[in-house]
Amino acid sequence: MIRLVATDLDGTLWDRTCEVRPRVRAAIVELQHRGVIVLAATGRRPRSARTALEANRLDLPVVCLDGTFGEEFSAGTRFHEALFDGRIAHEVLASFERFDVAPNVFVDHPHIDVLLATAPTHRDEGAESLLQWAMVAPLRQTIPEHRVAAFTVIGGAHDQLAPIAHAIRDARLARATLTADSLYGGTSLSVIPHEASKWAGVAAFAARLGIAANEILGVGDAANDLELLAGAGRSVAVRTAAPEVRAVADDLIDPPGDDGWAAIVDLV
Repeated sequence: MIRLVATDLDGTLWDRTCEVRPRVRAAIVELQHRGVIVLAATGRRPRSARTALEANRLDLPVVCLDGTFGEEFSAGTRFHEALFDGRIAHEVLASFERFDVAPNVFVDHPHIDVLLATAPTHRDEGAESLLQWAMVAPLRQTIPEHRVAAFTVIGGAHDQLAPIAHAIRDARLARATLTADSLYGGTSLSVIPHEASKWAGVAAFAARLGIAANEILGVGDAANDLELLAGAGRSVAVRTAAPEVRAVADDLIDPPGDDGWAAIVDLV
């Protein structure tokens, strides 16, 4: 019996409009009525995830930044965190610098979401929503003063970001995941601690409630969902997902523009 549905947001629950369509909303409500918990597992930072869910009138527990944080916003509680050791954060930054790339550095701070270099490497449209919650200064100066959760570059060029990901992996510094960005286009790079993953955050939430892995259904569409789909008792991928994501899924659903997520009710 499925007791928990853990779902990706962008490209899975909603499309680039970031709006939950009526049939999908009805499916979420039906699952909750049946006593099935719906949890969001996303690459978004906590503030961004909360804003998007509130805009859709959804109150869900959330695993954020690919598993560095787990939050219940309405209760004001954190059920999971996996942050960088200061030395490792310094070495990860050095890996970016060797390729002349300045990442977004997400941190655990009540008023600051992200540290930005004076000339960050990201698409301008991806930066607009960050600036209100950003500290802009040389990263080598600001990183030692904060608890670092993740390094990202949003919507960049694959040929530019792939060597950085390989260097970080080869040095065994952290997890480095390249994904096709469903919001901004291009390729995005996410670098998080080894202990972090969407599945780690989901498993931490489930353990608090005595929910076993075989009682969890995972839904996703990108490389950062692979561990979630592999760990869950039942796995569902969006039909437009990358081949390696579809390969690990038990079932496929249509993309969010076609109300694909609504089919989760029948799968449960």
